[in-house]
Amino acid sequence: MEKTLFKIENIFFITCLLWGIIFLFVNPPFQTPDEPEHFFKMWGYTQGTLRHQIKDGVSGQNLPESFTNLYNFYDYYRRIDTKIPLEATFQAKKLPLEKDKTVFLSFNPSSYTPLSYFPSFIVLWFLKLFCVKPLAMLYILRFCSLLVYLALCYGAIKIVPCFKWTFLLFSLLPVNIYQAASVSVDGLTFGLIILFLAYTLKLAFDDSIKHINVKNILLWSIIFAYICILKYAYFPLIVAYFLIPYKKFESQKAYFKYFWLSACASLVLIFIFLSAVMSTPVLNQHTKTFLINDKADLIKQIITAPVDYLKKVLISTYILRGFIYRNIISSVSVFFKMIPVFAVNIAYIALLLSVFYKTVNEKIQKISLKQKGLIAAGIIISYLIIVTSVYLIFKSKTYIVGIQGRYLTPLLLFALFVFASDKFCFKSKIVPVFLFLVSQFLLLCTFVNIINMYA
Repeated sequence: MEKTLFKIENIFFITCLLWGIIFLFVNPPFQTPDEPEHFFKMWGYTQGTLRHQIKDGVSGQNLPESFTNLYNFYDYYRRIDTKIPLEATFQAKKLPLEKDKTVFLSFNPSSYTPLSYFPSFIVLWFLKLFCVKPLAMLYILRFCSLLVYLALCYGAIKIVPCFKWTFLLFSLLPVNIYQAASVSVDGLTFGLIILFLAYTLKLAFDDSIKHINVKNILLWSIIFAYICILKYAYFPLIVAYFLIPYKKFESQKAYFKYFWLSACASLVLIFIFLSAVMSTPVLNQHTKTFLINDKADLIKQIITAPVDYLKKVLISTYILRGFIYRNIISSVSVFFKMIPVFAVNIAYIALLLSVFYKTVNEKIQKISLKQKGLIAAGIIISYLIIVTSVYLIFKSKTYIVGIQGRYLTPLLLFALFVFASDKFCFKSKIVPVFLFLVSQFLLLCTFVNIINMYA
């Protein structure tokens, strides 16, 4: 029993569930970035609205009046960046649904599909059916998101044949759990990316898999395609495929054939997705202040002057370097309240240390310089796509605004393996204790930040 309890995946399960539930309840409603928009978008799905509704020339959604009352109350505190009275939330829980009493709320609709909220929007449909109160709905959907992330990461840590402590520490990063314990697509996205890399390493380094078959590649492709549907900017991470030795395939021809089939299938899905969302919705006046409606001119500028655009990307990265560095690890509320720099430094040191740590029975695996180069190239290209996507959405100043560290958090996991070494590693029993304590310290710091949001 004790041996089972201390398996790495079980340590993750208990720790993530505990902190996830804590974050879920102590984090005030609608304080996580874009949480209201995701909540309202899912409600639209239960109404049969796949994109958005238009009224008097602005975008939005017909929602129960209780939703708008709940949102307006918490939005007031978001707009003035002040603490939220704890007793107000206890009062808000009494608010009834009254789903037939609706009003139109103007907001910028997200471009996500129903798959992005699976299975949360199905859960919401049942909650609606039973007239569950709005605040209870929000917390149940948060719990649903947390469970999805928990299941994906648990599976990833369980199946990965090496670097288990790296996966555990990364999966317990505060930004991951904070976003997973909210109404968001990040829990599903982060969890799938973690599972994707874990399954790739299993195919590459698990000695029990002597030959890669069609079922293996199909499962790998499905996971990756799902990631692309959620966030197309992570497509370049497909280079992780080349961690798998071609000797595990029936031939070198089959090796490349499966890669191109997977890549083409994902690109087709991305094309379908972009075709469906490229038509710009009518935006409300508040959104127009921050967003650009016509992207054609910007795309033309990027194509005709790529060097100037790359300079702009580098300048923006340099200006935002401190924010991005901290935001990748931990961020609370729409005002990006982050943990102290020294705590962030410890997080990066611990993550890097975990790559060189091997458990007693773990076989040392070699990642070649060529493979590391491909991973690094995938990370850089993915970063450029992320920044460009932000550039096409938000109005820029002297630099590209709107770049958030959490967009880059999944890239951090891949970046760690660029430093992996088969020559320098250690098996000290103190290391896992240190790594676990670091994860708890980071989560505790984040918890304090959340508590400070209450008056």
